[in-house]
Amino acid sequence: MNSLVDFITHIKTVEYLIAIGAIAVYILFWEVLKPRPFQTLKKALREDLEYIRQRGGGVYVVKTMAKVIAAPFIGLAYVIMLPLAFFFALTYTAIGGLLSLAGVSPAFSWRPVEAYFAGRKKKKESKEKEPEK
Repeated sequence: MNSLVDFITHIKTVEYLIAIGAIAVYILFWEVLKPRPFQTLKKALREDLEYIRQRGGGVYVVKTMAKVIAAPFIGLAYVIMLPLAFFFALTYTAIGGLLSLAGVSPAFSWRPVEAYFAGRKKKKESKEKEPEK
């Protein structure tokens, strides 16, 4: 280990491994204490396998594997989009600052009095204009 960052990374890795191991040991211990150990696990596994068979077996597995393979690329796209989102937010803030210096508000103004969520009410004048029968 050459630096403090390396040391902290190593310690954190060991800490996470110990935490995950403790959780796994606790789950195993909890299952052993039950009257019929691992029966719920076996039942859940059977239900999952039956579900996979009903959904088409291999097709379901292929779709799941395709999603697992696509995950790193989706993550990469997310990482690439972050700087673009930062640039957009920075530009939006700069333009808002310039507009506020000019005395114009860049924000959308919404007033509840002018909101017609239920639609505009029909005016009584339209009833008067209808020809009488």
